[in-house]
Amino acid sequence: MSEPWLPWVVLRPSRLQRRLVALALLTSAMTSALLVLGASGAPTTVGLVAAALAIAATCAVFAVWRRSGRLPQALRIDAEGRIATRRGDETAAAEPVFVSPWLICLRTGPRRVLPVWRDGLDDIGYRRLAAAGRWRQRRTPGLDGISDRIA
Repeated sequence: MSEPWLPWVVLRPSRLQRRLVALALLTSAMTSALLVLGASGAPTTVGLVAAALAIAATCAVFAVWRRSGRLPQALRIDAEGRIATRRGDETAAAEPVFVSPWLICLRTGPRRVLPVWRDGLDDIGYRRLAAAGRWRQRRTPGLDGISDRIA
């Protein structure tokens, strides 16, 4: 079996992520509209206008999020299995936080987590990242906060 190694690869936009965000948008818009209609008591003209404004505000937030200028992310795995990420000129080491067959979350800073969706990489790259992530999770003490307390 070959070592987990991957050259710099730019992550593709994920269709799965876009679908989940669209579902969340639809759910949020409908919930906000129902809350506004419920708070107004009866479906009056003012209540319907307020519900339409709530839906429009939710859609506007989604549009701003979608158009926000995000630099493309790249990642690599070196011969020792260390994962690194690059955004523009900034390169950082990454530690796996969550590894599953459809999503891998990498901690790239104290407050930054990079989600890597299954369709963001080709199949071989995703499998290598998952293998390296699982290997690094088992070898990183203190990552889960429980292994330090085990004698």
